[in-house]
Amino acid sequence: MLQPGLSCGRCGACLKAAHGNHPDFLVTTRLPKSAAKDQGNAEDDEPEAGDPGDLKAWIVVEQIRALTEHASYAPREGPSRIFLVDPADRMNPAAQNALLKTLEEPPGRAVIVLVAARPHVLFATVRSRCFELGFPAMAPEALAEALIARGIPRDEAQSRAALAEGRPGRALTLDLARTADRRDAVLEMLEALTASPAGLAGMAAYVEALVGEEEATMLEGLDLTETLLRDAARRAAGTPSVINADVAERLARLGGRLGVARAAELSTLADRLRGELRLNVNKTLLAETLLAAVAGGPVPS
Repeated sequence: MLQPGLSCGRCGACLKAAHGNHPDFLVTTRLPKSAAKDQGNAEDDEPEAGDPGDLKAWIVVEQIRALTEHASYAPREGPSRIFLVDPADRMNPAAQNALLKTLEEPPGRAVIVLVAARPHVLFATVRSRCFELGFPAMAPEALAEALIARGIPRDEAQSRAALAEGRPGRALTLDLARTADRRDAVLEMLEALTASPAGLAGMAAYVEALVGEEEATMLEGLDLTETLLRDAARRAAGTPSVINADVAERLARLGGRLGVARAAELSTLADRLRGELRLNVNKTLLAETLLAAVAGGPVPS
C-alpha cells in the first residue's frame, strides 16, 4: 500500500513529472550557456560559468519572470501547479527581487518550492516569505548503498558518495575523475598552508588555482574548502563520521593542526565568502582573505 505523500512512480502523472513534461510541474534551474545566449537574457554580460555541465553560474531574472507569468495560469491536470527553483541559492540579486512579489502574493493555485543548500545566501526578504523545511546531508555510507541499489558498482558508488557532500543528485551527476582531482588539489593546498610557514611560498599559485578562470570554478573551490574544513573540525573533535570519508586520516591530521574551533571558524568563513560572490566582489582579494586565514592570519568578522 502506498504511504501518504509518496508518489507511485507508475501512473501517468508520475511518469510525466519524471520525464519533465507534466504541464503542472515546472523546474527553473541554471541554463546551459548556449541556451542562455539563445534566450537573449539581459544579463549575458555576467561572467560565464564553466562546470561539467557547462552551465551559467546563476539563475537570471528572465527565467524568474517566465516563472511568475506561468504561475498566474490555472492548472491543467491537477489541483495546483508546482514550480521548483533548484538551486535557489544560485538566483542572482535581480532574479531574487523579481520573485519577491510572487512570493508575497502567490496565486491561489500555485506552489513554489525553493531548493537551497545554503538558504542564508538568499535575501532575508525571500526567506521571510517561505516555510523552511530542513533536509540533512546523507551519510556517505547510506548514500553509497543507495547508489549501489541503482546499479552503480560498489567502488564507484563509494567514490561518488565521498565526493558528493551528502547530496544524492550530485552523486549521480558529478564528473568523478575531475571532482576527485579538484578535491585532492584543494586538500593539498590546505595541508601545505597549515603544515609550516614554507607553505606561504605557494600562496600566489594557490590563489590563482582557487579563483580559476570562471566563476563556477571558484564556487566549487569554496564549496570544497568549506566541506574539507568542516570535516577537519569533526575529526579534531573525535567524530569519526565525515563527508570525505576516503581521506579521513588526512583530515584528522589537518584538524589536529588547526584545532576544532579554528577549523570550524575557517569553514564558516569559506561559506560566508561564497555568499559574497554574488555581490561582484574582487575574487582574487576574496581568495587571498580565505587562504591567508587558513595559513594562520586573522579571520575577518
